[in-house]
Amino acid sequence: MLPFKFVLILTLALAASAPASALTFESLQHGVDLYNSGMENAPGVVKTLLGDERIQIEVTRPDGTALVAGLETEKAVVVNLTAGEINNPTIVVEAREDAIKRIYESDDPAAAFQEARDRGEITITGTTWSAKAKVAAALASSSAIRFFAGLVGG
Repeated sequence: MLPFKFVLILTLALAASAPASALTFESLQHGVDLYNSGMENAPGVVKTLLGDERIQIEVTRPDGTALVAGLETEKAVVVNLTAGEINNPTIVVEAREDAIKRIYESDDPAAAFQEARDRGEITITGTTWSAKAKVAAALASSSAIRFFAGLVGG
């Protein structure tokens, strides 16, 4: 859940604001706004797993450049978005921009996410023991995946 959710919300919701163009910090802000607006309807497991984290997002573009941003969450709500690296991230999300766009454009975002993850085009890594446990548990939550796929699908 955490992997899919965070990639889907923060990178995919990112894609939701600019699916036909390069991803930008502004589109990431739009993704954060979209994510935060949907949190009241999020399953409890989402709120528990995303509680208080420091997340670094790295999106690699086809030209080799990267969009790097940091997010801080409190009680599963994004409270800070920073351009560039974040100090001491608890979770690192790495994704290829083309994979994000494929997920966004898919009729089945959850399946497209799993496919991109299986190919190594999207990775989510916990840097602490607790974050590693959350990331591992997240992969098993279909309710979280459906919630985030709903955000992307609008």
